[in-house]
Formats: sequence, structure tokens, C-alpha cells
Amino acid sequence: MNPAKIFIACFLLLSFAGLHAADGSNIKKHWANTDSSAAADNEPSALERFKAEAPTYIGIEDCKICHMPHFESWQATRMSKAFELLKPGVRTKAKHQIGLDPNRDYTKAPECIHCHTTGYGKPGGFISIEETPEMTDVQCEMCHGPGSHYAEMMMKKRGTYTREEFMEIGGMIMPSADSNTCTQQCHNQSSPFIRSGFEFNFEDRKASGTHRHDIKYIDMPFDW
Repeated sequence: MNPAKIFIACFLLLSFAGLHAADGSNIKKHWANTDSSAAADNEPSALERFKAEAPTYIGIEDCKICHMPHFESWQATRMSKAFELLKPGVRTKAKHQIGLDPNRDYTKAPECIHCHTTGYGKPGGFISIEETPEMTDVQCEMCHGPGSHYAEMMMKKRGTYTREEFMEIGGMIMPSADSNTCTQQCHNQSSPFIRSGFEFNFEDRKASGTHRHDIKYIDMPFDW
């Protein structure tokens, strides 16, 4: 074979091997390389940009890249099927009991989709089933806030931020019994399913209705 062709073939093979390694086959090496190159980034300008720009919604497909166990447990909950409830003929008995028409299509009703989709009416959030089908249901960002800043901080500067910085700069929300997005956004009197005297037990709902919260990561900058 022509020496020049042999050289080109070897170069392409080595390049492919390098791309494969960077593609996630060696996660710890990938993170180590990310950390070592952090000093080359313009850190002050990045932080200023985070503070100046509001974070946007990115969707659960991006979230699950680093949070697959949480994503898989979330899939088994009602929250992952929240949009389905708005379709005609679904949960007919419950709708009939509170005076809703069980045969009506509620998938375009703003008073419904703001709690059955993610980020409705906000940058990056749900627009319609035709335009943004990936933003249906109650995804991670409905409880934890829009994730664009947080995701960029994790991928570019992993291990260099504290939990507080992820919350203050990245816009990450960690709901608690004293301050939870559940009742602030949806589980309140604006829902036709909520009657007077209703009490939302945050700890019980967290244990059964969202995703597993006992999962710890070995390769994370801190335990969640």
C-alpha cells in the first residue's frame, strides 16, 4: 500500500479512538480532563453572564445524562404521565366527580397545561404538543428550576462550585417542607382537584410521588 495512504489510515484510526474516549467510555478521565482545563476558561465573565441572564429550560433528556437513576424512578410516577391526564377519556370518574367534562380535550387549556407540562410560557419551556412534545409532563425542572446555567456549570466547571453556588448562581431549587414549589405552583386552590381543608404533606409526597431521593453519586462534587 502507498505509504501516504497508510499514514492517513493510521491517523484516522487514532482520531476515532480519541473521539470514542471523549464520548464517555471513560467517565472519570473525562471529568479529570474537564477539571484540568478549567483554568483556561474565562471564569469571571462566565459568572457575570450567569448572573445577568435568566436560566432557561432544557428538558429532561439533558437532565438524565447525569441523573439516570432519578430519571428511571421518576418514570414510574404519575408526574411522568401528567400530560396524559388532560386527554379526553382519561381518568373520567375523577373528572366527573369535580364537574369537569371527561370527554373534553384539556391539552390546550392554559389553566391546565401550566401544571401538566414543564416551563409553560417561559423561555425553553412548553409551547404546544406540536412544537415542544419533549416538554410535556412534570419534569425535573418544574421542581428544581430551569437548568441551563446549572448544566453548563456542571459540565464546564465540575467540582469547583459549592451547593450554595449552584443554587445562587445556577438557579437550582431544592424544595423543602418549609419552601416547596409543589404548593406554590400547582397543588393549591387553583387546581379543580383541591378542595378546602386540603393539606399537602411534603415528606410523604416526596417519598412516593416524585423520584427516589436516597440515591447517592460516587462521582459528584457533593451529595444531594
